[in-house]
Amino acid sequence: MLWGIVLTSNPNWDNVPTIMKNTSHRLMAGLAALGLAFVTSLTPAYAGPFIFAGTDADDHGFVNAGGNQDGWLFMQKALSNIAPGVTNGNTKVYILGSTSSSLTAATSAFTGAGLAGWTAEAVSTANFANFFGNVGAQQVGMGGILMMDSGFNVSGGVDGSAFVPYAATINNFVGNGGGLFSQANGYQWLGALGLGVTVADEFQTGINLTAGGNAAFPGLNNGDLSSGPYHNRFTNVGSIPVLGISSVTGNNIILGSSGGSITNPNPVGAPDGGSFLGIFLALAGAAVAFRRQLTNRSA
Repeated sequence: MLWGIVLTSNPNWDNVPTIMKNTSHRLMAGLAALGLAFVTSLTPAYAGPFIFAGTDADDHGFVNAGGNQDGWLFMQKALSNIAPGVTNGNTKVYILGSTSSSLTAATSAFTGAGLAGWTAEAVSTANFANFFGNVGAQQVGMGGILMMDSGFNVSGGVDGSAFVPYAATINNFVGNGGGLFSQANGYQWLGALGLGVTVADEFQTGINLTAGGNAAFPGLNNGDLSSGPYHNRFTNVGSIPVLGISSVTGNNIILGSSGGSITNPNPVGAPDGGSFLGIFLALAGAAVAFRRQLTNRSA
């Protein structure tokens, strides 16, 4: 806009023939559109936020005075953290297989998160094949957030082995801009991806948030995470940020990533916004130079 004001305020611009002015306007508009289209086409859906927890927070929480407490508050904060990073346009949380207490906890966490425009849907284990088949066929259209409970550690939970046949689909789902929140279900499905991360049993009580964890879950404290025991720890986490560690063993208990996929978290070489700005400025500069040349010729 500023360039247009500067150029059109030049008295010589009035001397430029109308047909040449129109050509200039079309060129400016065309280059601007080209720049926007170029930036849009090169900007991938690098979101794929996910949180892996070794907790069974769904078994150690409750509602008091209308607000989630302890483990349920952690679940609420996890959904609030993930949702803004979902880029595939779907605003639905899929609660996978949970029934009884685990479904109650998941629903309460979703309600407490207060995600404007989002809805929650419970997917029965009997419908897994159909659900994940649709996810595989329509990655973007079936986006949103997948939510896994803590398996046998909570009443109505689903063991991680139930997700093994769909491990690749889950990974692609995250890679295409969907989100994932999983708790201590054994993570057999994670092993099926051939990822270097290993998951082992560890039964202790006490989790401390790291600096990254404090940033990811504002308002959550170590006491909220330590209201009950945890059940899984993670090793060989590679580039995946650690959000919570055991206060007893120092092992990794909560992991989280804000981009990429499960097998390629925080991808190196993701397009840089600065390079896009440079491209746009170069295109705009070319248009400005063209208009200035027309003005000078008519002087």
